[in-house]
Amino acid sequence: MTSKTIVGKCKLCLEIKELNFEHIPPRSAFNKETKYYIVEQTELYQKAKEYTFENLKPKSKKEQGGIGTHSFCINCNNFLGSKYVRTYKEFAQIAMNIIKSNDVNTKAYQFDISGLDLLKFLKQITSIFIASNNDLFGKSYPELLEFVKDENLDDLNNKYRFYMYLNSEGQNRNGHIHFTNHAGTICDFTFPPFGFVLSIDNPNHIMQLTNITAFKNFKKFQKTEIPAIILNKYPTYYPFPLDFRSKEELNGST
Repeated sequence: MTSKTIVGKCKLCLEIKELNFEHIPPRSAFNKETKYYIVEQTELYQKAKEYTFENLKPKSKKEQGGIGTHSFCINCNNFLGSKYVRTYKEFAQIAMNIIKSNDVNTKAYQFDISGLDLLKFLKQITSIFIASNNDLFGKSYPELLEFVKDENLDDLNNKYRFYMYLNSEGQNRNGHIHFTNHAGTICDFTFPPFGFVLSIDNPNHIMQLTNITAFKNFKKFQKTEIPAIILNKYPTYYPFPLDFRSKEELNGST
């Protein structure tokens, strides 16, 4: 990780400015001292089994200080930090505490989310997908940029669907866009305790993931009783999106 600023195109406002290092997910959500390697995605995919089960070590040096990249300008970075990060941090702490206080084999958890601003939480998730991809992502899906930039905007095209799961084992997933045969256009981001999937132009429900797209309607139903949410927990040993096979299922696979 490097804390210095560089000049480039901000992925949120799309202007050429000085860019801050953006922690992905937020630094306060267990990403303060994360150590990691930067591995080219093609190599990671081709050698997934070796990296996961055969202790293959990357040739790159080990980075530390939190996963992230220079994604947003100083103004946009500060805006996100002041508007959305706190809610994400609160939910992350609740989820991590619940996972750690239950049996490791527990596969599903129920949460009381009545005290959280779910619209802000969804906007922070959206900003993670924007930050994780190149600026062409924002140009291709400008509605996502507008959704994040306007803290009060709760209108988002129904072609964007958000899913959520819990994670406490395996490896992180970077949220890059993928064009798949079975699920269409998706981004899959994982960093404990959460995993998120952004599905684009696919009306079909994805696997046993919890659809949280309705969080965008938080302002409309915040005065009514918000039902508890049930989240399944999945491992992510391989980097492939939507691959939730267990270590036992993967051992011996090629």
